[in-house]
Amino acid sequence: MSLVDVAFSCIRRGWYVFPCVPGDKMPIKGCSGYLDAANEEGQARQWWERVPNANVGIAPGRSGLTVLDIDHGIRDEAHLRQFLAAHDIPETFAVRTGRRPEFAVQLYYSDPIPSVGGWELAECKGDVRGIKGHVMGAGSIHPDSGEQYAVLWDLPIAPVPNRVRALRAKASERGIDPTAPIVEWRNDTLYRVLCKHRANGADEEMVRDFAFRAVARMPNPLDEEEVERIIQNACKQPVGQPEPIAVIGTSKPEKKTVTDWRELYHTFDELENAPPVTFLIEGFLTEDAITAIAAPVAQRKSLIALNVVHALLTGEKLFDQFSVTKKPARVLYLCPEMGIQSFSERLKRIGLMRYVGKTLFCRTMSSGTLELDELTPEQLDGAVVILDTAIRFLKGDENSSQDMRLFAESIFRIMKDGAASVVLLHHSVKGTKDSGTLSLDNAMRGSGELGAFVASCWATRLQDPTEPYKSASYLVNVKQRDFKSDPFEITSGPDCRLHILSAPGDAVLKSKMTGNRDGKEDQAIEFIRDNPDMSVRDIEAALREKGIKRGRNWISQKRALLSDTGVTLTQ
Repeated sequence: MSLVDVAFSCIRRGWYVFPCVPGDKMPIKGCSGYLDAANEEGQARQWWERVPNANVGIAPGRSGLTVLDIDHGIRDEAHLRQFLAAHDIPETFAVRTGRRPEFAVQLYYSDPIPSVGGWELAECKGDVRGIKGHVMGAGSIHPDSGEQYAVLWDLPIAPVPNRVRALRAKASERGIDPTAPIVEWRNDTLYRVLCKHRANGADEEMVRDFAFRAVARMPNPLDEEEVERIIQNACKQPVGQPEPIAVIGTSKPEKKTVTDWRELYHTFDELENAPPVTFLIEGFLTEDAITAIAAPVAQRKSLIALNVVHALLTGEKLFDQFSVTKKPARVLYLCPEMGIQSFSERLKRIGLMRYVGKTLFCRTMSSGTLELDELTPEQLDGAVVILDTAIRFLKGDENSSQDMRLFAESIFRIMKDGAASVVLLHHSVKGTKDSGTLSLDNAMRGSGELGAFVASCWATRLQDPTEPYKSASYLVNVKQRDFKSDPFEITSGPDCRLHILSAPGDAVLKSKMTGNRDGKEDQAIEFIRDNPDMSVRDIEAALREKGIKRGRNWISQKRALLSDTGVTLTQ
């Protein structure tokens, strides 16, 4: 089988591929590795026509996979089966790598998890390739041995087991030592070392300087052309911020000296090439943004949030209306306001239990509050984080601008560490459940800082609080920064799923303060306008016959308003 046929075979399995240098693990020139991986035969054909002998790289994360890479410790196939059985790791689709003389294998599982380097379990060592990174497809050639990767077990792909999820890198191996001589997997290791420097703020000149110093320490140095190609691939990665240096006796890192005041502002290129707004749920939940769901107490905030989770994990439309455009790596649902019994009952009714421990991770008051600073980049990478409710994670007073500003900084840190989106559930101000309108001011209780830093805020309220289990809920976006939306109504079914009642834009907020609890105010006013010669008493009776209950004072007020517009009415 040719290597392009290997690529096509992977694509037909639903996997995302990209070309690597023949006999190597590095992406070919002009390809950014797993970031550019594609699931299209046309794209693959173009790549392999250009480089017919290119190795096949597979991006596990984009392919919905996690690959357990066992590099050391397995003696043969029988020993592999013993190792898996001893650690409750199921057999699955497996590839024997080209590493020789060792028996190295890669086991494919469904559901991508964060990548882990340098784990050890019993006598075995290896990596986990998940959301980031890539593996070589069967048929590719190992760069050191020249041997071919080959399918060992062509079995159905099993779900990623909990034992694999629990693997962690040894403390001494969590990072790549940038000063250690590179003696194994030279191209791949040099590339990863250079990417680490790039992420730590190195420009191209700094990357090149380090690369040639690292090559000089190799027992068998790479040639200059090869090194230059690795440098160019590493420099495609975005430049990060340098790691802070801890200094005893100081509380804040020294600020960067600005030599030109223009450095304080966005450049033309930054604004010209700014990416467009993207959605996880079209028209409802934006990616890389902070969204609030606000409502009075006991008005379905949590139920709405769980329906959002259901849509994100299943791919089904939210409320039968809003399409899921991108699934997150996982959802972290932190709910210190509810016990495990109540929370688990909701998960079971809505059909989310099968995702728990795989792509849904929950914490309730039964386990105590998980502090925001305990959320690590490994947990956050590609995750949607839901805080139910936000106030439980605030240290201080919600009415204090300073305390709320510190809370905002902790949320921004979560986004910076890789979260795909943060959803904050928050209480509305007292009296909102009876108000005639919903706005950002009455939807978000406390300091205005909270409403200021969220990108979007959905305000919701029961249309009839006296019938909490039967009433529809009214939703309106009261902060439409990046997209436009119209209000709509949803209703709850016995399985906790919420369903839209009518097209967005048709819903009317019902309120006793406006006399519009039944939503028939417009119909009543139209009747008054069309019957200017009827008395107040007759209008009252006529409206009652239509099922519209309005008092005489209300009718008189509306008649007075209509009189001001020039309509002649009989008293």
